[in-house]
Amino acid sequence: MLLSSLAGRNQDCLLSVMLDVLEEQSHRDLFALELDSGTGQHVVHFAMEMPFVTWQPSDIKEESLESIRGYIVASKVKTVLQPVHLDAQKPWEKWAGLPQDSCDVIVAIKKLQYSTLKTAEGVFKGAGLRQNGFLNVCGY
Repeated sequence: MLLSSLAGRNQDCLLSVMLDVLEEQSHRDLFALELDSGTGQHVVHFAMEMPFVTWQPSDIKEESLESIRGYIVASKVKTVLQPVHLDAQKPWEKWAGLPQDSCDVIVAIKKLQYSTLKTAEGVFKGAGLRQNGFLNVCGY
């Protein structure tokens, strides 16, 4: 499994923001897509603290997908799906087969600060959020 010390340091701050935003919806099951899940540390941490959310991690790199799988197994968390290959530059219809309006939450941590304009456009144009969905884009 890959390890990011930065991910470990900022995960509680990111979790706090998401809990504040999603608290009103915690009575129902939500579906979240994490773009470029990287090591898998964030998605597993979020899942352990927000059991009302089913998480779909994704990444474009095979080494990251393997690391995410490792974190899922090691944590034994039940609300994280197996990671999928996802290229955010592609149209939404090609985003891992997810139907439009399927996500309550889309999380993009450190996704856009190093991405091309085409990727940023893909994220904002293609964000398949349900009505009142939450797009959490952050860099650090």
